[in-house]
Amino acid sequence: MRIAMLGWEFPPFISGGLGVHCFELTQRLANMGHKIDFYLPSSGKTLSSPHASIRLIETSPSVLQPYFSFNKKGKLATYGEGLIKAVEVYNLQAAKMVGDEHAKIPYDVIHCHDWLTAPGGEKARSLIRRPLVQTFHSTEFDRTSTPWDSIVRIERQAAEDANLIIAVSARTRDQLVSHLGANSSKIRVVYNGVDAGKYPGIHQAAEPKPKLSVQTDGKHVVLFLGRLTEQKGPVQFLHAAKKVLDKRSDVIFFVAGSGELLPLLISLSLELGLSEHVRFLGFLPDEDQKRIYSAADVYVMPSTSEPFGITALEAMASGTPIIISKTSGVGEVVKSALKVDFWDIQGMAGKILAVLDYAPLRDTMVSMGPDDLKKLTWEKCAKETEDVYTEAMLAYKKI
Repeated sequence: MRIAMLGWEFPPFISGGLGVHCFELTQRLANMGHKIDFYLPSSGKTLSSPHASIRLIETSPSVLQPYFSFNKKGKLATYGEGLIKAVEVYNLQAAKMVGDEHAKIPYDVIHCHDWLTAPGGEKARSLIRRPLVQTFHSTEFDRTSTPWDSIVRIERQAAEDANLIIAVSARTRDQLVSHLGANSSKIRVVYNGVDAGKYPGIHQAAEPKPKLSVQTDGKHVVLFLGRLTEQKGPVQFLHAAKKVLDKRSDVIFFVAGSGELLPLLISLSLELGLSEHVRFLGFLPDEDQKRIYSAADVYVMPSTSEPFGITALEAMASGTPIIISKTSGVGEVVKSALKVDFWDIQGMAGKILAVLDYAPLRDTMVSMGPDDLKKLTWEKCAKETEDVYTEAMLAYKKI
């Protein structure tokens, strides 16, 4: 197949799971013999295609970037009132470029990722008359407790326009139906994966954990890694840290990631008296993430709403036991994790202490990890995505 794919982050322009998904998925599809043109806003960074069958096609420079924040008036704090206009410009350009490339060598299918690309996908479909597949990695109801109406309208329209929809979890599928009015009959759940070979695997007793530039003083390490936003639950993580430290003091808490909540989290750590036990590490590049996963004694993902949660798989692949929120898609498909309500601070602290205190529990969780990971590969994700393309193409021909 020849695929026109619209996205808005691709390495090195990446900050979250969507970028990882696009990077891994396109490579696996290319390995299967498909050709992908990946359209994205120009970031000013040098792009390098990971495969000969993947072309990275940039539109003109744009202010679009992942995971922006809103001020109290409901307007984008970083970009002011220009965001929606920037989305419109990018989508118009991308759709026109898809049309131009289709005139040279026809595409078989259009595939869009999340709301920022959805209008362009529909415009491209009207130009080249090919089926449109829309992947929802999250919705506005995941990202914030005060959804922005402009984005909800775009997401609702995207759900209506798509010939078929890919949801990254059953949780996301149900949300698309209940919140956006999507037709459940055209939603297909395709779970994310992990390339376990990129991570160090189960810790061997004879092998010391990797050394870190951050001093741990021999303390146990509890890790949070994610965007510092309301959605990811870093506030709950710090409150749980306080309760853990009330029981034992030989624990240090790493908060890795960047985001608009950083000032609040620093203030909260001081207010709770955690300054000697919390380290804010900022955004970590891939290699540093791998080291920190492997160095951790337990990884906690306390998201208030998590469509999937690729970081949990990455921690598992590093041989680190994981505690995840019950409101996460990854919890649908892993058995080796401990699960907790994001609001249950006492329960979260109790599970952290259980992993640290009881070696048999910790060892059992780690040993079960590989069985979970075998079922969650990017190859499987790509094959199921290919199946959706085929179904969409067959159905489109009958219209």
